[in-house]
Amino acid sequence: MTERMSDGTNEAWREWAIFSHHGHVLFYVAANPSATIRAISDALGISERHVAHCLKQLQMTGMVHAEREGRRNFYTVNPEARLRHPTLAHIALDRIVQAVTPLPSSKERT
Repeated sequence: MTERMSDGTNEAWREWAIFSHHGHVLFYVAANPSATIRAISDALGISERHVAHCLKQLQMTGMVHAEREGRRNFYTVNPEARLRHPTLAHIALDRIVQAVTPLPSSKERT
């Protein structure tokens, strides 16, 4: 049986999560397109190397686009991309992303 914590939750949340690190990176990028890999890493508590790996895979699947400006990459979410699992492939990414965080306009870059 899972032990209850003082706030009424249990420790079972540590065993799994609804969204993977890829999902966390995707949602963070959607809300913060000017974020660096370091900023994403710091905000999500995962290594910069893992963030870069997630971003590369998200780019390979067409879910994220990278645009290089000077020495920086700016990442944007492709709202028309479809979820990858066959049972969810009918769902456009914008429906999920908008439920979690609104997509910013390209004017919000710094």
